[in-house]
Amino acid sequence: MFSKLRNLYWFIRYSRNPSVKRRYYHYVAAEKKRLLEAGVDPEELRLLCRTLSKRLDLRAEKRLAAYRKNRSISRTFF
Repeated sequence: MFSKLRNLYWFIRYSRNPSVKRRYYHYVAAEKKRLLEAGVDPEELRLLCRTLSKRLDLRAEKRLAAYRKNRSISRTFF
């Protein structure tokens, strides 16, 4: 589900040309809008984008993992 978003952030991270980065940020915004309209959890999407934008930010990865874990635990009780 998030593979296109991962690919776009990869291009942003490894591109050096500012105009190319801007173009890909527009693509990311369109993809995020499409995912939100498809019913993806907005908080999970926000945390995922934060994780993908800075690959070495371990705190962002931990927050995403904790959010996914807490969400899966809360789903089992209903």
